[in-house]
Amino acid sequence: IMKLRGLPWRRWAGVAIPIAMICLLLALIVPAIQQARTAARKTQSRNNLKQIGLAFHNYHDVFQCLPLGASVREDGVALHGWPTRILPYLDADGIYASVDFNVAWDRVNHRFVFCSQKPMYINPGVDELNTKDGYALIHYLGNPNLLHRNSSVRFEDLTAGTAHTWMVGEAAGNYQPWGYPFNWRPLGKQLNNGPDSYGRPSGDGAFLTMADGSVKGISNDVGESVLTNDADAPPVAEADKIA
Repeated sequence: IMKLRGLPWRRWAGVAIPIAMICLLLALIVPAIQQARTAARKTQSRNNLKQIGLAFHNYHDVFQCLPLGASVREDGVALHGWPTRILPYLDADGIYASVDFNVAWDRVNHRFVFCSQKPMYINPGVDELNTKDGYALIHYLGNPNLLHRNSSVRFEDLTAGTAHTWMVGEAAGNYQPWGYPFNWRPLGKQLNNGPDSYGRPSGDGAFLTMADGSVKGISNDVGESVLTNDADAPPVAEADKIA
């Protein structure tokens, strides 16, 4: 601008007008780019949840039940959770074969497994990817009524119908390692209500994988009764099973 002050007005206008046009174009383009990125992240997260839902169905086809939410020994030692159990159905057979299911997830011989990130467990837009100890996180948590301690829930147990029972959703925060046995969380009565709730990184609702394999988008404005109905869809696990 200081250089333009000494220029004749015609030359000044010839420089300033293109600059103004560029600034105007940027003001129009940048929000559009941001919206496109947000839309792409939503699509990717939806695809992740779709793949996870398909993995649950394939697991159910083989074992006639959903995976254990967490395998816990009689002495109280927690071993592994549902994200590890469905690995073969997410094209991760090699990683699955490296897991000793008789040994707890956080033992030293498992470290190289659970420090590796799994793209299908990462929600685009979330910057938090690892714990301070290096364990890779998961951004999706399960329905504790279906995925709890030593659970063996079958699709026929879902008396509200598979289309009306949720399995997995986008967590809003307080993420755990994907190898952690207790990767579940109650749905709650409001989305994006702090780090212990469910919700998208952008704060605009959340995606849930339903038991029929579909992915359901829920708005923040949805009524409390809708979330309550989803949360209370049978079967309802006992309190000690979901602790």
